[in-house]
Amino acid sequence: MKEKKRLEGEKQRLLGRDPLGIRGSTTDSNRETHAFDLRDIDARRDDLIQQTLNEIEEEIEEELAHVVDGGVDQVNWLETQRQALIAIAEESKSKDASILPTDPRFDPSLFLTLVHRNASYQELQDSTSRLSRKTDNQVERLQNLVRDNFDLFIKCSEGIDIFADGQDDSISANEGMQKLQRRFRALDDIAESCSDQAKKSFKPLLDNTNQVRKVQSALSVLQRVAPLLQVPSLMRQHIENADFSSVVKAYRKVLVIDKDHCDVDLLRYVRTKASESAQEARSDLELILADETSSAASLLDAIRDLSELISLLEGEDTEDAANKPKSGDGKTPRAGSTKPGTFSIDRHIICVRDYPPAMACLLLQISHFRSLVEKHISATEATVDRIFRGEGADGSSNPSGQNSDQSSSEHSSSQRSRDKRWKIDVLDTRVDATSKAVNLAKNWLPRLLQIGLASEEAEKRRIARKSRSGSNTGSESDKEFTSRSAFELFKTIVGPVLLRLHEHAAFCALGVSNQGSSYKIGATFGRSSAERLRAILQSPLPPTQTAKCALELAVLAEAIQEANDAMLSIRPVINDKDSESKKKSYHSPLEKCYKVASDVVVMIERRVCIYSFDACSRKLSANASGNGTFDGASFLACVQKLSDDLTRPDECATEVEKGCVLVVTKCCEGLTNYVKDRSDAARLRVVAECADALNTIIGDVVREVSYLTNDQSETLETSLSSVVSTLEGEMFDVYLESVKRNVESCARLGLIDSTEGESARTKADEVTPFPPYLAASFLSIVRCRAQVERALREATVRNAEGNGTTYLFLALRTASDGIVENICLELKAKLTRIRPTKADAFASHLQFLINTLKKYLSDETLALASDTRRMLLSKAGAKRHGPEGLSGLENLERLGRVYVMCLNE
Repeated sequence: MKEKKRLEGEKQRLLGRDPLGIRGSTTDSNRETHAFDLRDIDARRDDLIQQTLNEIEEEIEEELAHVVDGGVDQVNWLETQRQALIAIAEESKSKDASILPTDPRFDPSLFLTLVHRNASYQELQDSTSRLSRKTDNQVERLQNLVRDNFDLFIKCSEGIDIFADGQDDSISANEGMQKLQRRFRALDDIAESCSDQAKKSFKPLLDNTNQVRKVQSALSVLQRVAPLLQVPSLMRQHIENADFSSVVKAYRKVLVIDKDHCDVDLLRYVRTKASESAQEARSDLELILADETSSAASLLDAIRDLSELISLLEGEDTEDAANKPKSGDGKTPRAGSTKPGTFSIDRHIICVRDYPPAMACLLLQISHFRSLVEKHISATEATVDRIFRGEGADGSSNPSGQNSDQSSSEHSSSQRSRDKRWKIDVLDTRVDATSKAVNLAKNWLPRLLQIGLASEEAEKRRIARKSRSGSNTGSESDKEFTSRSAFELFKTIVGPVLLRLHEHAAFCALGVSNQGSSYKIGATFGRSSAERLRAILQSPLPPTQTAKCALELAVLAEAIQEANDAMLSIRPVINDKDSESKKKSYHSPLEKCYKVASDVVVMIERRVCIYSFDACSRKLSANASGNGTFDGASFLACVQKLSDDLTRPDECATEVEKGCVLVVTKCCEGLTNYVKDRSDAARLRVVAECADALNTIIGDVVREVSYLTNDQSETLETSLSSVVSTLEGEMFDVYLESVKRNVESCARLGLIDSTEGESARTKADEVTPFPPYLAASFLSIVRCRAQVERALREATVRNAEGNGTTYLFLALRTASDGIVENICLELKAKLTRIRPTKADAFASHLQFLINTLKKYLSDETLALASDTRRMLLSKAGAKRHGPEGLSGLENLERLGRVYVMCLNE
């Protein structure tokens, strides 16, 4: 049956061949491909012939329409083609010709007419050449076939001859048949004998072949399971490289092997070894969780990998728990036992496998943080004790008096130097302890928060899985996990430890609280130390070290604030029923620590303000007393530096305001000391410095302080201006008094009586030059103007006047009033001894003074001068002539023109 199906399939395959190209495809002039079948064309040959004749007739008609243009050659050719086609059609009908090459009635002319009518001669010639080559190749292949199988052809020929000879008669035919059967039986016996002999001869070879096939089959199986077989070695390599994510991935592959129902020993062995490697990886991951030097990223990766590994090792953990040793009371032994995953950190024993990985990691790292805080405080106390005992900070002994021949003075000097040295070392140790405490908190708080957040997320996922699986979320295990949540750990352990660390940093940086501060600093170490050492520990640090500690404490407060804000994400899950009440009553575990940190920062920054302004006041006071300058640039730089350094300037507004007043007060005191035993030029310089401070420096400082304190110092400008204005008023008033004294000595009339006659006096007056007392008075005014312009400049306005009056005008008015008053008073006092002619001259002099100094004279002085002039004019009486009085005034204006030019602007 199978042989019949095979032959039928071979027949169909041979029939499916098309060696003569009866079926194929052609491409027309438009590049379009058309399939054809010669058998269909042969069946429709009459229709195709008629169709071809119609096409030729249409072409003839078209050519006849254009016969004038193209001639009749094309028409003749088409007509010849039509006649030939008609002849071929008639002949094919008479002979019943076919176009199939396999048909005995094949007609080449009809084939070319119907199939290749549009082919050119060159195409037909090329096709003929290809057909000839194909025929030659077929003949050559037949020859090669006969040559290769010539023996078989000979035997077939002999068999055919035997059958042909046996057909002469029936007897010979029967004998031939019997011979043939005997031969066939002999051939069968020979074949069977050959088969048996071959089996005996080739049995080892066949056995080896079977073995090879079995080995190949086994190798193919091993190749398919090769990834599983390599898992244990790959896991060990990944463990050595600390690539635990790859360990988990590799172990996940081997879990396809069912160790309970697998019949292959090799696969069970692989599963066992992989489980051992997984347990080893788990131990290494637990060591990473317990390592205080591991980075936060490596801890989070270890938590993730350990969680995945534990979920894959659940079955193995159950079997291991059944085989673990038990103590006498039935509990798993802890301290001193061989229980894996148990660590002791500063007398705190923690078993990692009793908690989820994230919670275990958080417990371990919190224990490390607590231990580091205690070690830091103990190390600070030990260092301070060593320094006080005379040893170095590193434990080395400081050299003491080793030479017995030292003098007593040298010994006492060395002793004082050592006493001073240990105090400086203790202060430096406090600064170093503050910096280390800040670094400890700054490095560990973000680390613990990241681990706590990972623990809280893992807890949420666990609760979600239980709720999806329908388990009871209020079971005892859930209550235990809730009591040991990340939030509770921060509340019960991290918060108190961080508070203790901050108290230690505050004690080292401040020593003692500021007066009036609500927060009291307590000593974290050194309570039982000597009195001298306690005094140094509880004393404030010097300004430079205080500023350094202030920056450190500000960094610590910022780190605590960030951690306090991040605690919102670690807040425990709140049910819907009591969510509102718990949200309202929520308090961060680090909130108290943050408040303490803020108080400490405010306290030390207030101290920094006090130190900064004290140093600035001493510097400005020294410059003022030595150089007579108000160093406003240093004052402004001090305030600007505080703007950069202070983190809570709003809380230090009072200290800033008091400090600014202190600086200005000390500077004014220095300026007051500067003018002692100095001339009026020094007073004018102080007045100039005060004026410059009132006009520019005070405004800049007040503006900078407003930016610094957020406009909390509203009375600062008034306070500073009052201090400076008081000094300025005192100095300028003293200078004006000095001006009055100077001009009083210059405005002297001299001798008035004379023994010469009237005519001689008149003649002498005609040739008298500019009066000396007027020249001296004008010179004193010019000298006063030069002093004020050199010190205060001409346009400097005095703010105390409030009407835009300049210092120069005030000085000139004082000098002018003093001169005119002194002259008028002296003239009134000597009026009885003045002769009429002299009274007329003095009236002219007084009129000249009024005309020249009218701009600077006060109303009272002008009234006094006018009254005195009237008295002089009445004294002159009939002796005064109008033209002579005018000529005398013109003569004064001519002679005193240089003084008038010096006083005019």
